[in-house]
Amino acid sequence: MKFIAMSLVVFHHTPPRYNPAHEVALVYVGMPMFFFAAGYLFKVVKEQDFLTFLRHRARKILIPYTTFFVVFYALWLAVGRRMAGPEEMAIDPLTPLWQFIQGRPDVVVAPFWFLATMFTMQLIYYPIRRYLSGAWPLVVSILLCLSLLVLPDIEVLHLWNFDRALLYMPLYAFGNCCKDFVDSLPYVKVRHDASTGVKSGSIALMVALAVVGMAFLIISPVSMEAGLAYVLAPEAAILFIPLYVSISKWLADCFGPSRIAQNVAITGITFLGLQNYLIGIFKMLVSKVVGPESLNENIFWKFAIALVVMVILYPIALMIERYFPWMLGKSRPQA
Repeated sequence: MKFIAMSLVVFHHTPPRYNPAHEVALVYVGMPMFFFAAGYLFKVVKEQDFLTFLRHRARKILIPYTTFFVVFYALWLAVGRRMAGPEEMAIDPLTPLWQFIQGRPDVVVAPFWFLATMFTMQLIYYPIRRYLSGAWPLVVSILLCLSLLVLPDIEVLHLWNFDRALLYMPLYAFGNCCKDFVDSLPYVKVRHDASTGVKSGSIALMVALAVVGMAFLIISPVSMEAGLAYVLAPEAAILFIPLYVSISKWLADCFGPSRIAQNVAITGITFLGLQNYLIGIFKMLVSKVVGPESLNENIFWKFAIALVVMVILYPIALMIERYFPWMLGKSRPQA
C-alpha cells in the first residue's frame, strides 16, 4: 500500500498538472494511505508514559525532519535559489528557517509538511487511544476533524500543522481502530482455495464505496462550499480504503512478497524528501531538450519523469538507509 501511495504522490507532483479537481482526487488516492497505514501500525504500550512515547516519536520523525532540512537549506542558500530563478531569489534567506521552526517548511522541503503533521497527530491521538477503547477513538477523531468547520482560522492552528493533524486524524484512527476489519477484507485469490471463497457482492460493495468517495472528491471542490469540501475530503477517502486494501492483497497474492515494495515503504521518508528535487531537475532537462510547451501539453512526460524519478530514488534511498541511518533517526544495521 505504501509503495502504491508513494508512486501516486510522485506522479501527482510531476508536471504537467491538469484539472484541479482531478488533481485533488489523485492526491487523496495516494497521500491519505500513509496516514491510514501509520494508524494501522500504531500500538499503544500501556506501560509507556507520554514522555517515553514523545522521545520515541521525536527520534523517528524530528531527526529526519531536521537532517533533511539542514542539508537542503544549505544547498538552497548555496545554489538552489539562483537555479530556481528570480522568485526564489526574492525570498528572505531566513524565511525557510522560520518555516522549519513553525513546522511548515514550504520553501526547502515542502513535502515534509507530512512529517510535521504526523508528529502533531500522533501526540494528539496517543492519549485518546490510551484512555478510550473500541471505536471511540475513531468517533473522537471524526469530531475533532469536523471541529475545523467552526474553529477560527487563526495562525496558531497552523503551527506544526495542527489543523492538518485534526483534518487527517480520522484516516489514522480508522487504520488503528479497524485492524480486524482491514485484515478480513476479501479479495479475488489467484490461487483458488475452496475454503476461502469470496462473494462477488463484497467486491462490488467495495467498488461502489470507492466510486462514491472518488465522485465526492472530484465534484465537491466545484459544487460545495470550499471549507466544507476540505473538511469532508478525508472522510471520503476512507470510502475507497477497503478497495485499496483489497487490491494490495490481490497484488501480494499475484506476485508474492516484493522486496522492492518493502524497501520503498521502509525508505519512504527519503523518497518524500528527495522527489521534488529530482522532479525539478528532470523538468528543467526535458524543457531544454523538447521545449517547455511540450512538457506542459504531453502527459507522456508526466508518466516518464515520474517513473525515472522512482527508479533513480530507489538506490539513493537504500544507500542513505544503509550508510547514513543517523539522518533517519536509526542505528547502523548490524553486519
